[in-house]
Amino acid sequence: MGEAPVTAAEPEAAARSWLQQVRLPYLLLLAPPALTLALALLLVAGANLLPQGVALQLGAGGKPDAYGAAQDLLFLPFGGLLIWLVNTALGLLLNTVARLRPAAMALWIGSAVVQLLLAAACIRLLLAG
Repeated sequence: MGEAPVTAAEPEAAARSWLQQVRLPYLLLLAPPALTLALALLLVAGANLLPQGVALQLGAGGKPDAYGAAQDLLFLPFGGLLIWLVNTALGLLLNTVARLRPAAMALWIGSAVVQLLLAAACIRLLLAG
């Protein structure tokens, strides 16, 4: 085991370091559902302005391949929310074992990236609609 801190400043520095390490996972855990909520609100607000049939799939040339109802766009953020729930649960399970914490962080970062990509896809489909 390591030696006990000699000065009063060492425990404070260790506590600050620990808080900095903990802050990032909480941001990664809370950002995806907040983005999902914002994206769902954007889609609900934007769906009223869209025609009955909106582009749900774009081809390689950027032209719509498949059309559907405007509310079908809500599958994207809620699918992302499901991915976030699964990754968060697995990440919390992996985070209990010290050597698996990098895997937990990878799951949490992946969830945040998936939400950003889904947001970009929804905005692109809204603009194409």
